[in-house]
Amino acid sequence: MVGALQDPRKDVISLRNLFPARIALRLDESDQVDMVLGDGARDRGALADLISPLPGTGAGVGYVRLEGVPDPVRVRASWISDQDIHAMADAMLTWRGEPQ
Repeated sequence: MVGALQDPRKDVISLRNLFPARIALRLDESDQVDMVLGDGARDRGALADLISPLPGTGAGVGYVRLEGVPDPVRVRASWISDQDIHAMADAMLTWRGEPQ
């Protein structure tokens, strides 16, 4: 099950404390980090409010905190731009010999 929210200040997921893994992507304010990842997460290094809004720099960056593990871990999922996707699609068509 996945529970997701866009504004951590709103208690729309009343069971949020029951999720064993929490992920925070870029957040607007420093106090939102503790709202998402738990008390003290920002002090222990989860700087989700400082993640860059620039796609090439901040896309896919987040912090994960697992139940029973107090220290959050910085993670980055791969990010592929629309331009890269179009180039890969064109390359596949060329490789398969199909007209573009």
